[in-house]
Amino acid sequence: MLELRCNMPSIEEHTNISLKRTGKKYSEVHEWLDGKNVRDEEKIARHDILNIPKFLPIVKKRFGSEGGKEYLQHIKDDCGNTILLKIFKTIKRIKFWK
Repeated sequence: MLELRCNMPSIEEHTNISLKRTGKKYSEVHEWLDGKNVRDEEKIARHDILNIPKFLPIVKKRFGSEGGKEYLQHIKDDCGNTILLKIFKTIKRIKFWK
């Protein structure tokens, strides 16, 4: 089985990325995803893209609509540089199909 590892920034890096991108840190959202008080199993579940429909309403209720956007951005920032995604982007640029 192919194991895909995400290059996951620390909470501090996530807050700095958010601050640069939006002008806000969204510390509470990043802590909810990766905080010290979150069990490993829960971290994995909260980052799983298949669980977005389950967790997005929870995040929006707790942190607002903008917090929901930052939740999605956090997941993208964590897994945006996987080898599979890089390969897909490269193939998409080559445009084997029309």
